[in-house]
Amino acid sequence: MRILLIQYQMLGDVLTSTIIADQLKTTYPDAHLDYLIVSHAEALVAHHPAIDGLIKVSKLDFEKMSFIISLSRKLKQNKYDLLIDAYGKNNSALLSFLSGAKQRIGYKKWFSTFAYTTAVKNEPDKSIYKTGVALGSRMLLTQPLTEQVNWHLKPKIYLTKTEKEEGKNWIENSGIDLNKPLTMVSVLGSSEIKTLPYNTMAKILDEFVAQTKSQLLFNYIPNQKEAALAIYNACLPSTQKYIFIDAFAPSIRDFLKVLYHCDSIIGNEGGAINMGKALDISTFTIFSPWINKSSWNVGEDGKKHISVHLKDFKPNLYKEKPLKKLKPKALELYQKFEAEMVFTELEKFTIENY
Repeated sequence: MRILLIQYQMLGDVLTSTIIADQLKTTYPDAHLDYLIVSHAEALVAHHPAIDGLIKVSKLDFEKMSFIISLSRKLKQNKYDLLIDAYGKNNSALLSFLSGAKQRIGYKKWFSTFAYTTAVKNEPDKSIYKTGVALGSRMLLTQPLTEQVNWHLKPKIYLTKTEKEEGKNWIENSGIDLNKPLTMVSVLGSSEIKTLPYNTMAKILDEFVAQTKSQLLFNYIPNQKEAALAIYNACLPSTQKYIFIDAFAPSIRDFLKVLYHCDSIIGNEGGAINMGKALDISTFTIFSPWINKSSWNVGEDGKKHISVHLKDFKPNLYKEKPLKKLKPKALELYQKFEAEMVFTELEKFTIENY
């Protein structure tokens, strides 16, 4: 049996959808499973035991009709018995339809009648998924295939023993003491409207270091150095002493090798936080004011995993409005997100994890 799983992007979504692969390999242990993803997400799924092959595409190509048609011809040659479209957008739906797969499963949308042989309504049971509804959405896609769905699967990242050792060596060569607490900071979100204002983040880091005396690594890439420095410069001098601002991993896989050795990851919600959870380290997550916390607060237990949202502290700002409709007002809402509001939850987190 040959299976194709489509997620494509974003990084957090590519990682989250690996639980579909886990379920499929439980249901069909002898199947060959290929995963279609954006090229730079390969680092998240390397060595994953449920994934046999990768089909890597670029974001630019996948948005072209000509590329979708060309790719579908190649997919037809693989003669897939089953295709699951976890991405669920126009381009992946068209690719699903043209793939030639005998059975095609996707979410119920306007195009699902022609794209899929089975369309699933995206309504996870919230009594099962009290946190991390995004996981429930993925698992629903496997329900037409088995009565024995493992509803409690969570994404995992697999590092080799050599990679773990490489991460340790990198940390030590950067002048960091592994005998002392070490924390990764997601200082920047994937966009401005998913990034806590710099001064607010700096105040939170000041409080965090005062509580833990933890060494800090900033998660950023070279072209974000100026923004990372702005947050560093906004911190108190006593906090700056704990920040290794020039130590950044050159690739996603290198970042994972380092993250594995951290006590926790804190900061803006996004792919890096999800990677921390998949490596089984503690997380303290700050959600953007327009993102639905219940979708991505996977495994939140008030101890190892804690998250905060503006709505938790100032519910009157929302007045029953759908969160996504507040996206244009994200920057305005961020100005109402005061650092001091999260200090109680932050202290609870540090007591449990440091």
